[in-house]
Amino acid sequence: MTTSVGFLSFEGKPAIARRREAPKVVRVTDVQLQSENIAGVWYHRLTGRVRNETATPARNVQIYYEIYDPTSKRLLEAGSTQLRNRVINSEGEAEFLATPNAGGRVKITLVEWLSGDREYRSFQQMQEFSQ
Repeated sequence: MTTSVGFLSFEGKPAIARRREAPKVVRVTDVQLQSENIAGVWYHRLTGRVRNETATPARNVQIYYEIYDPTSKRLLEAGSTQLRNRVINSEGEAEFLATPNAGGRVKITLVEWLSGDREYRSFQQMQEFSQ
């Protein structure tokens, strides 16, 4: 056995590097933040889609988000929403809704869920969605 460029090889032939697959998680795939001024009061509605990429159903999905000022990096609000009494089957999708107190740029920070083996799992998404 010899080494070649950091990979093990057998019989002098270089080994083939295997591509690591992305972990199978529950992730937010789409986000929309709508703001409306009614009689001088701003109302905000955060909606989106979450997808279960795992092989087992996901229960009690909790989605954590942050809302930033549209013109600066100033954090305006951080919050979460939960899909109560909803099961997202393997490779399934569901919609979520939150009513934040501010409008701006949305960043999904974390998704937590109860997996099919009754263990809580999480995915640190840290993704900003453009509006």
